[in-house]
Amino acid sequence: MSIFPWKRRRDAELDEEIRAHLAMATRDRVAGGQSPESAEFAARRELGNVTLVKEVTRDTWSGIWLERLAQDVRYAVRSLSRVPGFALASVLTLALGIGANTAIFSVVNGVILRPLPFPHPERLVFISSDFTPLGLDHFPIDPAEYLELRERSRSFRDIGAYATGAVNVGTEDEPERVPSAAATAGLFGTLGVAPRLGRTFTEAETLPGAPRVAVLSDELWRSAFGGRTSILGAQVDIDGERATIIGVMPPGFDVHDQGVKLWVPLVLDPAKRAQYHGSHYLSLVGRLQPGVSLDRARSELQSLLQQWPATDGVTASPGQPGFIHTPNATTHRFEYDDLREHMVGGVRTALWVLQAAVVLVLLIACANMANLMLVRAESRHKELALRAALGAGRGRLLRQFIVEGLVLSLAGAAAGVVLAHLGLSAFVAADAGSIPRAASVTLDGAVLAFTLVLALGSGVVFGLAPLLHMNANSVGLALREAGTRTTAGAARNRVRRGLVVAEMAFAVMLVVGAGLLLRSFWNLERVDAGFDPGHLTTFGIALPRQTYDGANSVAFFDQLTRRLAALPGVRGAAAMSGLPPRRAMNATDTEIEGYAPRPGDPPQNIDYFQFVTPGYVKTMGIRVVSGRAFRPSDDATAPPVALINETMAKRFYPNEDPIGRRIRPVFAKDWFTIVGIVKDVKQGGVDAKTGTEIYLPYAYAQAAERVSNFPRAMNVVVRSPLAPSALAGSIRRVVNALDPSLPIVSLRSMDDVFADSMSRPRFLAQLLGIFAGVALALAAIGTYGVLAYTVTERRREIGIRMALGASGRGVLSLVLRQGMVLAGIGVLLGLVGALFVTRLASSLLFGVAPSDPLTLGAVAVFMGVVAFVACAVPARRATRVDPVVALRTE
Repeated sequence: MSIFPWKRRRDAELDEEIRAHLAMATRDRVAGGQSPESAEFAARRELGNVTLVKEVTRDTWSGIWLERLAQDVRYAVRSLSRVPGFALASVLTLALGIGANTAIFSVVNGVILRPLPFPHPERLVFISSDFTPLGLDHFPIDPAEYLELRERSRSFRDIGAYATGAVNVGTEDEPERVPSAAATAGLFGTLGVAPRLGRTFTEAETLPGAPRVAVLSDELWRSAFGGRTSILGAQVDIDGERATIIGVMPPGFDVHDQGVKLWVPLVLDPAKRAQYHGSHYLSLVGRLQPGVSLDRARSELQSLLQQWPATDGVTASPGQPGFIHTPNATTHRFEYDDLREHMVGGVRTALWVLQAAVVLVLLIACANMANLMLVRAESRHKELALRAALGAGRGRLLRQFIVEGLVLSLAGAAAGVVLAHLGLSAFVAADAGSIPRAASVTLDGAVLAFTLVLALGSGVVFGLAPLLHMNANSVGLALREAGTRTTAGAARNRVRRGLVVAEMAFAVMLVVGAGLLLRSFWNLERVDAGFDPGHLTTFGIALPRQTYDGANSVAFFDQLTRRLAALPGVRGAAAMSGLPPRRAMNATDTEIEGYAPRPGDPPQNIDYFQFVTPGYVKTMGIRVVSGRAFRPSDDATAPPVALINETMAKRFYPNEDPIGRRIRPVFAKDWFTIVGIVKDVKQGGVDAKTGTEIYLPYAYAQAAERVSNFPRAMNVVVRSPLAPSALAGSIRRVVNALDPSLPIVSLRSMDDVFADSMSRPRFLAQLLGIFAGVALALAAIGTYGVLAYTVTERRREIGIRMALGASGRGVLSLVLRQGMVLAGIGVLLGLVGALFVTRLASSLLFGVAPSDPLTLGAVAVFMGVVAFVACAVPARRATRVDPVVALRTE
């Protein structure tokens, strides 16, 4: 019964029309004198074959292709149901290939292709500083530069500024440390997003002395305050001060993927603009004027930078009286970047590498499927020949194979979507932090459309493989050899072997890429970080500015580290302002006594500053290279002293001993005497070069007037063989005894900190390793399948050889040689392809070259072993062929 109601109606109408035509013709003949019987016979003979008439008439109907397609689908389903093993293997093979492509494309789509969730996101520009002499790009901007750029630029409708950090929030349960941002009133308008409840800041609320207000993220509003609308106007404790909640942002609102949960006004005093020069901590987002392109804005910027020093009244060079830290066209420029492009950053290359990898997996899966379809066509050669002999045209048979391929590919795509959903869920749960815009990654309509295109394309590609069986020679040969198996043509053999070579080559390329990334990750894990991370537990404590001045802060961390060090099983405790191995760069101007830079010498700028408590060097396990470490006596009453790292000693004191020399950071009032040199510690990431670093005693800053921007948020480390979970209770009791209002932030082991710092390379290596494993398995299965079929196909030949005296070893060698030659060609082509492809991903490697001979050689040997195992099973089976049975069967 047809699934199309209109078909039944049309058939009934056609039958009625034919009957009416016959009746009319019969009446005409009866009227002419013929008998009713002869008249009816003559009318039917004149009309011809009624069934053929119906078929010809149906061919003219619109929509008949739908019926034929439905017939083909039903036939394909019935045909595949007779070979459930073949169907299941095909669907699983395609599910792996299509599912992997769906999962990775969903990440590519969400991270790279999907626009940002703001009105006209293409007009949003990220603005940052570029200090060429210091090798710094995309560096923050100081408040004076922000105010001046906002006034002078005509390319932007508005420019918003913000600085991210974290604050202690007094929630309804217990204090919580949440990511925060201090933002200008114009930032929300620049982004074009209105709050879901209440309002955002006004310009008056960003001026000094204004009442404290705050805006919540939707996530914090729901998790900490139960989603109550009455939160508007409520007073909430933020870093020890009461602030009024004035608004709640829509779900998912964020800027630059910072995970901000609470927004407070960025307080700037335009009257004190001159005091802001050189204090770089702001991120800027501008919205271009309608009709203004990014290139036009950059052109305007060049003019502004050339005039900027003169506009600001700069009359002296750096280091001379009258110098003002201000932008210029050579050493202190601005950078304009599309906001989405800047957010994606270096992950773009990694994601396209993964997408290319899964495309290779799909190609291997399609090659496997083409081989399976060829084998299946071999088993159906009689059916094809008979259908062709009975009038089925080449196009009709080809359409049936394509429909069969599409049925398999669509079923594989459906299973692949399920696999992709599970894979994405695991990715978000395990390592979403390694990818920007992870919240945008989802199986949306664009991803499902991509999956459908893949399924249709794959089905058509491997559905064309049986075309080799549809020539006139194969039809005639099949009919002449009634009931016997025809020998596959040379063309079909070449195609099958070519597909095996292609599978092996693609697999080699993937395994080489995975091997290079795994070696790169292995190198990263073995980088000397400069300290001993084993048996270290760390957590953060942030002291509210309103209740802790310099003296109270020093006293708090002194008591905290002493009490922690006295706990059972604890060998030492210390606090530091920045947590290695990855933290933000300071890039602070510093006077270096006796250093007179010449052209080409490094400027007097230090990459990292670290405020530490006395036990820091010992607790962290940092080696003192020269001089001494800090002592408890290096407090606020003692002469200021400092430690420097080896890189700073080599850069600024290449031919002299720095011990006893003096330095003065721009944020400090006093000169510090260098008393020790310590081993380099990684601060900018384990894969980055070590920068210059200065260590200062935390106790020095006890008097507020001695240091600007005194750090109250410190990272505490505890050295103990006990696990963090075993220490957690004791640590909380010690902190609560000192101040129960302080939340403990990110209590974890230092090994976990290292793991987080390398999450992206680990994520990439793991995924590519999984895809390489899938590709390797598919290639091995394809090689095995072709050789196994070849052995079956050549049973008569092998039987004759053995009947004529060929030994089992000779037959084994023959089949192995055939398979290993194919594998060898595939490995060679794969290595050549890998040499070209891996160069495109060289930026993802660390400590290993794209053409690393060790990796290439190891992959070649490994793939050879895999190919040998895949060839050995059918080769062994060939030695068991009984010549008598084989010849009798044939």
